[in-house]
Amino acid sequence: MTDEDSTESRADLLLRRGRIITMDPERRILVDGAVAIGAGRILDVGPDREVSAMTRAAATRDLGGALVNPGLVDAHVHAGSSELSRGLAPKDHADYEAVDDWLFTYRRPETDHLGALLSCMEMVTNGTTAYSDTGGSFFLEETVRAIETVGMRGMPGHSMLDFNPQVPGRDTSAGAMSDEEAETLRTPTWECVEKLEEQMSRYPFHDGGRVRGGATMYGCMRCSDQLLIEAQALAREHGAPMIMHQSWDPEEVTISEALYGCRPIEHLAEIGVLDGNLTLVHMNHLSPTEVDLVAESGTRVVHCPAASLRRGMGAIRNGSFPEMLAKGVPVALGSDGYSGRRDVLRQAYLAAVGFREFRGELPVLTGETVLEMATLHGAKALGLENEIGSIEVGKRADLVVHSLDRPEAYPRFRDPVDNLIYFRASSTVDTVYVDGEAILDRGRFTRFDAAEAYRRIEAAAAQFEAGVGPSTYAVWPLIE
Repeated sequence: MTDEDSTESRADLLLRRGRIITMDPERRILVDGAVAIGAGRILDVGPDREVSAMTRAAATRDLGGALVNPGLVDAHVHAGSSELSRGLAPKDHADYEAVDDWLFTYRRPETDHLGALLSCMEMVTNGTTAYSDTGGSFFLEETVRAIETVGMRGMPGHSMLDFNPQVPGRDTSAGAMSDEEAETLRTPTWECVEKLEEQMSRYPFHDGGRVRGGATMYGCMRCSDQLLIEAQALAREHGAPMIMHQSWDPEEVTISEALYGCRPIEHLAEIGVLDGNLTLVHMNHLSPTEVDLVAESGTRVVHCPAASLRRGMGAIRNGSFPEMLAKGVPVALGSDGYSGRRDVLRQAYLAAVGFREFRGELPVLTGETVLEMATLHGAKALGLENEIGSIEVGKRADLVVHSLDRPEAYPRFRDPVDNLIYFRASSTVDTVYVDGEAILDRGRFTRFDAAEAYRRIEAAAAQFEAGVGPSTYAVWPLIE
């Protein structure tokens, strides 16, 4: 070995000549960069002339100037049987509850698996490498099987709630869940605690696995104080985050004021649940006092613009997300369910333009800010900020490489952020690495037969359609 050889580092893979958005503390953009990967982690990242000269790699890929960004984090996705019915009926249809009721009777292990598989496939093709649910699995092991089949990171959980408050004069017309649905899902508090303990023990948060367990729950005034307190204690014991819906609609404020004499976030603070280990999803309806409580407590937030826009729930009209960001609150992005594509960059675009339109201000949220929300803040919302969210030495090699063969990729300016958020988005995603493994390589899944997966998904969806009736919700005539 020569003296020159002795200064080289060994890597499993060297990605060369990429335009790399690192999202590191300096927010460096490497116009001609390289990333060295070994044992699933980033060994080196910097200008190509420096990294390539110092690295001996088992495999090298020349990116030819392709854009590279950290794996995106979808901090709130519902993955399960209901995914097989998306597009069958509009969520705002007056009789949509009939579809939900029918889905409840049809849930089974295979449909949970195929629904989660479809979600994971879509997320990966759109550049997402990690996601979290708030407990949407009826058959948790089947959701896990789907995550492992695709190869991404996931934080699934058992579907559970233990509380269905009866408040006189409630308006449930815009609620996320009817009383009937809540009663169907209602589980004794002790059983909810057991399920949380089971999922965090079975899928430890700190074992380095791609599937991790947290204290994931429904929330939205559908969980008792006892469950919230015990869940937070379990989360702290396991070193895992607690994640749940909160303040989706005005009805939650009404319920909280009727039951506790204060607003929801104020009540969470009173019972000791509001802290830096908690992630709250939606948060569309907050008072200035609640915004301050969130900021002071270190609580993390997930903004789901598409879900709110489709349902008219007020995330842009009433939301305080720019104010929370200004106060240092980590605000991540989520695709949610029934809202359209599982696409974090779509959420980033909506967050960037929505507040400008409603407030008549420019820019409110910049392209750089929403990209931070899609990466760094998403990682923090999942409690994974030390592992993912940026391309830095020591972090896991979760990377997205974009193609150069679509018009959205051009022109290739040295600063690609504006192009990525407003023009390119996820349409040019080509290859997705998780732990340095290409789980999507040049548009093709590497771990399983996608064509066979689509066949099974389509067959299961056909049963949904047959059960509901193909023409039940169709506005235009269906001609066979």
